[in-house]
Amino acid sequence: MSRWNEPLPVADVAVSMIESFVPGGVAARTVLVGWVRNWTERWAGLPFLGAFDGFLASSSATAEQLRERYDGPVGVMPIGVDTELFDASVSGSRPSDIVTTANFWGAERELQSAIGPVAARHRVDWYGQNAEHLVLPQGIVHRGSVPFEELPSVYGSAKLVLDDLIRPAKAFGNHNSRLFEALACGAIPITNTDSGLAELGLSDVPSYGDGAPLVEIVDRLLDDDAARVALAERLRAIVRERHSYAARASFFEAFLEPIRAVPRRVRPDWLGWAAQLRESLRTAEFALDETRSGLHAEQQRSRRLSSELDETHARLNEIATRLHAIETHPVYRTMSKAARVARSLPRPAGGDAQNGPKSSE
Repeated sequence: MSRWNEPLPVADVAVSMIESFVPGGVAARTVLVGWVRNWTERWAGLPFLGAFDGFLASSSATAEQLRERYDGPVGVMPIGVDTELFDASVSGSRPSDIVTTANFWGAERELQSAIGPVAARHRVDWYGQNAEHLVLPQGIVHRGSVPFEELPSVYGSAKLVLDDLIRPAKAFGNHNSRLFEALACGAIPITNTDSGLAELGLSDVPSYGDGAPLVEIVDRLLDDDAARVALAERLRAIVRERHSYAARASFFEAFLEPIRAVPRRVRPDWLGWAAQLRESLRTAEFALDETRSGLHAEQQRSRRLSSELDETHARLNEIATRLHAIETHPVYRTMSKAARVARSLPRPAGGDAQNGPKSSE
């Protein structure tokens, strides 16, 4: 990201998968394609859509949104799955009933509020990043993040995989790679929306939310092993045929062919300036985040010291209360008076400890 403001090496094709990338450094002869995976509305609101030679959308709903703002070629190409890596042959006996691989990025996910009743009846293995910031009910075992290459064994060990689209993706039916990867491994994913599933040929994938609570779907699938296995095999065959990397590569080549046959779109000169400005803003945002992080750390330290001071005051008050109780006790008061009287009495004359009183002679 720190090099986005630099000129890119001259290439045949450049694909941008993130809306915050400003293509000011893309060479004039390079085919520039935007692939809209998430944040459709942000993409559609960019002021430089016309600089792209074409767009790929992850769903028909996203494609329609783009066509309202962009007059060039738009194709529908969802994310796919590496069917050589994600393969049901690694599954074994599927000892886990339910897993999920949802990462936590600070905003509460819909899955968090839906999973409680499931965890009360079934064990759930949760994999993903930032586990320390998640508050999960009992019955869920968080196993932390795993490398991408280990995900096939995670999905291959499970009967069900709980999926959860973030709000911008859910609004347009842009499904996660988790959907395809779980199915390729022979597990059944349960998503939080049925939007976009039909056009993928996966309308039989169960979804929770407004229609049915997650726990009801889980119970139904786990109670009928034969039906679940049959559904998993049928959906797996569709994924391997229609949503493999090989299928995506074939579609991508066909999409590019007419675009490469015509001249590149003219990219305005101000795109280079905008790329530099974007880098300046990124640097400023990073510095601001660092400052906020330091301020947050100081605030935590201040709260910790304040808490320690409050505890010290509480202990001092407790000691003062105990001292006051001792000082006002009748026995203590009697002994204090006796001590004062004793101190006021004259001391006896000094003497020789060995031979008694000394002689005046």
